[in-house]
Amino acid sequence: MTIFREYSKAMSTPKKDESDKPETLVEAVNREAGELIHLLRCSDAPDEALAEATAHMQAAMEVLAPHLQQGEGWSTVSIASDTPGLGWREDDLTACMPYSPISGKRNPISPPIRMWRDGDEVRGEALFSPTYAGPPNSVHGGIIAAVFDELLSMANVITGAAGFTGTLSIRYHKHTPLDRPIELWAVCDNNDGRKQFTRGEMRVDGEVTASAEGLFIRPRSKSDES
Repeated sequence: MTIFREYSKAMSTPKKDESDKPETLVEAVNREAGELIHLLRCSDAPDEALAEATAHMQAAMEVLAPHLQQGEGWSTVSIASDTPGLGWREDDLTACMPYSPISGKRNPISPPIRMWRDGDEVRGEALFSPTYAGPPNSVHGGIIAAVFDELLSMANVITGAAGFTGTLSIRYHKHTPLDRPIELWAVCDNNDGRKQFTRGEMRVDGEVTASAEGLFIRPRSKSDES
């Protein structure tokens, strides 16, 4: 069993305050596809093994192709608009974004990430396999920025006033390592009209490896227009 799979399984184990909600088949398939991506990235397989793997993948694509949904709406959705009742939960804030490339359980490119509410703050945990590598043994800076974008957004969500990213500033204190549990933290410091000011950190064993500050803009409401 790979590091990715071991940690992914550990992170999917409910905490004592979580509801015991079983993994759906679509989530399980996406998790397995995520491990396939990991194996492709990290395996130095001979040509005969690659040829056999290609045949299996082509067979899987033939099974899935007739069910492809395209067009405006479904193919671009990242929130749970097609899954009624699947809103964010305090023990699983990303449940409302199952297709997110950052934390979605229905997106095979997302790393294993969990986020939950802790009072007025968001906390979480992540592990990045070499699929997300940038510098040697370190997470790619662009991946770190993308995770912060979602992490800070969730800190806004729990205030009841989610907004779109206006600016996002990242400070890289030191390399964020691969294959080690990463602590996530974020808080919305201030809501000023439609503007939200939010910050967050990534930590390893309590030490900050990267931090972020963001300005988020809430959509105009009817009261704003009057």
